[in-house]
Amino acid sequence: MKPSVIAASIAFVGLSTGDAYAYLDPGTGSILLQAIIATVASSLFVIKMYWHKFRGLLGLNRNADDDTSHEQ
Repeated sequence: MKPSVIAASIAFVGLSTGDAYAYLDPGTGSILLQAIIATVASSLFVIKMYWHKFRGLLGLNRNADDDTSHEQ
């Protein structure tokens, strides 16, 4: 889609709407906060998962079985 068509669509929607006079109850803020926390937590998990795969590709992962510092 051309950028001019997208810009025209956004301008049309933005200019054609009026005041909504909507009510946002306290539960709305709670849901938004929960969504933000869930997004951050899941993003960190995905980053951690792929970071371990990336380190494994480079051969940088250290397994607990390979650690010989505790053997006597």
